[in-house]
Amino acid sequence: MLSKLFPVMALFLIPGLYAYAGDGQPEVIASFATSIEDQDEAVRHNIRLACSKLNGRVIPPKSILSFNETVGEGSIRNGYRSGAVLYRDEVRHEPGGGLCQVSSTLFNALLAAGCSITERHRHYQPVTYVPPGLDATIKYGKKDLRMRNPYEQRLFIDATMDGKSLAIRIRAESPPPFRYELVAEEEESEHPVEDDGRRIRGGITVNVYRNKYSGDRFVESFLLYRDYYPAVYLK
Repeated sequence: MLSKLFPVMALFLIPGLYAYAGDGQPEVIASFATSIEDQDEAVRHNIRLACSKLNGRVIPPKSILSFNETVGEGSIRNGYRSGAVLYRDEVRHEPGGGLCQVSSTLFNALLAAGCSITERHRHYQPVTYVPPGLDATIKYGKKDLRMRNPYEQRLFIDATMDGKSLAIRIRAESPPPFRYELVAEEEESEHPVEDDGRRIRGGITVNVYRNKYSGDRFVESFLLYRDYYPAVYLK
């Protein structure tokens, strides 16, 4: 029996922004934004610094972008501050807190642009800034986000931040033949109440699909990957 405390199945449509300039300038083919309104100043500083390293970055044709190589280690030496970091199911503070929000935002923008995954890791538990299954955690020297440009043209990254959100846009010199949307299909397994009265949130399975369109015409949907988040006690 499926848990009644949470939706049995949830669908999250993540739209890209498709606007073709038509003036010879690189055109926006996809974008993704996440909220920073609940982040403290140290995390905002780290996100701003990471954006400055991503903004203007060019991904050559058929090449791979490494988030860690681009943004660098989230250390005091590199100018990052101590901020909140999610470890398994607890929050700690260490230099570079907030970088996973940047990597997750970039991940979604590049997926919506049609890029392929070379390396990606999920958090142990869902995060607040993206739907379950659409996060990409990083740990310098251990876990990286690496995405491949599948096209015969360069891709350009715009990374900006204001007082409310972090936005990443992917530009191309000409429109790709297809556009994409991401769909995260979430299912939670039931877990009984423990003898001591504590409730447990059941494990979450998330299937992430990418829908392919030619203009407004739907072409196909295919499974990119499947994530599983273990059950945890509800606090």
